[in-house]
Amino acid sequence: MDIFQEDAQCQLNEKLNETRIKFLSLWENCNPTGFKQKYRESLKITEDRCLEIYEEEKQMCEKIHLTKKVIAEQNVFLENTQLELQSINQNCESIERQKQEVLEKIMKLKEGLLKKQESVISTQKHQNKAKLKELNLSAEMFKKRMGLEIRKVQGEQLQFIFRCISHKSPEQPFTFLLKLNEEGNYEVTSCEPPLECMPSLQEKLKETNNFSAFLANVRKAFTTLA
Repeated sequence: MDIFQEDAQCQLNEKLNETRIKFLSLWENCNPTGFKQKYRESLKITEDRCLEIYEEEKQMCEKIHLTKKVIAEQNVFLENTQLELQSINQNCESIERQKQEVLEKIMKLKEGLLKKQESVISTQKHQNKAKLKELNLSAEMFKKRMGLEIRKVQGEQLQFIFRCISHKSPEQPFTFLLKLNEEGNYEVTSCEPPLECMPSLQEKLKETNNFSAFLANVRKAFTTLA
């Protein structure tokens, strides 16, 4: 029995006790006929009051039952919410771990790429030095044999000046500018007078990497042009 039922029972006992007292009072002070009438009236009042108390208790029990049902539903909702929060926390932790793993992989890839770039740059520099050395050797040889002069001009370019090409004007210069591009290949940036065959000579140089032959072919093309 809960607290509401106990309270209703107490009220019922009080009413019954009041009725008993009234009954004894009437018995002592009234005649039997009047007593019976008043007893019936008192009993009816008590019965009605008992019915009222019963209805109130019934309504109270229904409210208690409804409240318990709402509380149970709220408890289920809270449990489900807690489970969802736990799942979300686990997912967040998993995502954070994956994020750290991805960042570590990116750092490793960056380090590997930097090392590779450094290796490529170092190799390219070495190759460029070798080409410049070959270029200087070829220049010395052509300078002695063919009157070739080489000058370093602005923009890290070399100017090649051929003389003794034209029999009429031995001092007339025939020139072209040369540089090493980003791929480490020789690239002619200008030629005076222009040579239509220069692109093909340049392509052949790229294929053979024979700079001496390239200079000889350029001089030959200048000679033909003169």
